[in-house]
Amino acid sequence: CPGNNQPATIVVRVGNNRPDLGTNPICNRFSGPLEEGKPLFLPCNPPMPGAFVSVHLEDTTLSQLSICEAFVYTDQALPIERCPQFRDQPPGSTATYNGKCYIFYNRQPLNFKDALSFCKSRGGTLVDESNPALQGFISWELWRRHRSDTSSQYWMGAVRDAQDRKNWKWINGEDVSVSFWNLPGGSENCARYDGSKGWLWSDTNCNSNLNYICQHQPKACGRPEQPPNSTMVAKNFNVGATIEYSCDEGHLLVGPVARTCLPTGFYNEFPPVCKR
Repeated sequence: CPGNNQPATIVVRVGNNRPDLGTNPICNRFSGPLEEGKPLFLPCNPPMPGAFVSVHLEDTTLSQLSICEAFVYTDQALPIERCPQFRDQPPGSTATYNGKCYIFYNRQPLNFKDALSFCKSRGGTLVDESNPALQGFISWELWRRHRSDTSSQYWMGAVRDAQDRKNWKWINGEDVSVSFWNLPGGSENCARYDGSKGWLWSDTNCNSNLNYICQHQPKACGRPEQPPNSTMVAKNFNVGATIEYSCDEGHLLVGPVARTCLPTGFYNEFPPVCKR
């Protein structure tokens, strides 16, 4: 809507940098005349991970860009429905990122040991990995849940190395090689996402009672769409289950005869097609 048939350059960026969206990687760039009311389809090729999508107007004499509607979608995001669900978890507490499920518990603070035991009793664990993209995702999820409460704190699955107190280890035994400390050093043996420090990390007394995040693998792939003119047989759609396909009489099956639900929450093959 900047003026019919006016030339402009539109840039779409995708990434996990929230303060300055302009530094996120470029997903797609369009240069040419913009027709008022005509949609632009700007796919990321290859797909790009990120919690934030932004649209920028560049290299143009136009002073502003009016976007009437914007739709962001992906076929690689893990639906929340494929995550474990428990009766006592808070509403809206589940989020997914990069093939994993994260359940945020903020109503029953526990010490580190009990929080870890709670997550394990439900088939999960405390967050036991880090990278810039994951840190961006978690900090965003925590920020939007606690916009008016910067004092909130959440356990993470990192502990001080008993053999080398300058080193930290994940509860899975691996070294913490990528960290996001507010201030390095300290003397406590456990770590938390610190709301008072922009959700950077702080060392913490392990006996403190804090909120926590349980990290889970998906439990199911969900019921897939059944191809026309086919029969689909499956006992269930949980991880490890297999779906078998056959075509109606007079049709030829093109594609896999069977598909398996992987631990990622997705099937290992695209669905077949039944052709005459």
